[in-house]
Amino acid sequence: MEDVNTSAAATPVDAVKALMLLRAELVQREARMSAAIGDQVQSLRQEVAQFRRDIAAIVDGAGNRIALDAKEAVSPVATEYGRAVSVASAQLRNAGRTVWVWLGTAGAILLMVLLVGWALLGYYRRELTTTKEELQRYEDAVPVVQAFYASDAVICGGVICINGDPSGARAGDKGQYRAAKPRQRP
Repeated sequence: MEDVNTSAAATPVDAVKALMLLRAELVQREARMSAAIGDQVQSLRQEVAQFRRDIAAIVDGAGNRIALDAKEAVSPVATEYGRAVSVASAQLRNAGRTVWVWLGTAGAILLMVLLVGWALLGYYRRELTTTKEELQRYEDAVPVVQAFYASDAVICGGVICINGDPSGARAGDKGQYRAAKPRQRP
């Protein structure tokens, strides 16, 4: 019976040893699994970081590439637009010069017309004044001509000779002039 009791007593010790051995194996396995999982997590973190760097590089490269492609696509249009603006600007400057030349010419013609008109007006004013003076002399001479025509008088040797009226009125400050006889009408 002793064998049975010894084997029964060894059994709990063996069982505890077995349990301890099992526990040690479990701890080792857990440590190995934990290390393996840690390695896996570290590897995943490195891969995620590399993936992020790759994505960032792709995005940066894509942005640069898009900008470059856009620049290459827009460059000919911008160049053509620049040429068109330059041509339009040159045409506008030429048109502006032409307009200024026409305005200058029109101004010069207008100034010349005004000067000629002013000179012509001055000439005609002088002529009008001369004609007015001459007309006044003629108007002043009308009573003399009417009196000459109404009197019995003629021109003789550059002077007026009259057929004096002995009973006619005398004129002058000394009464030296005598009225002519009236002309007889036919």
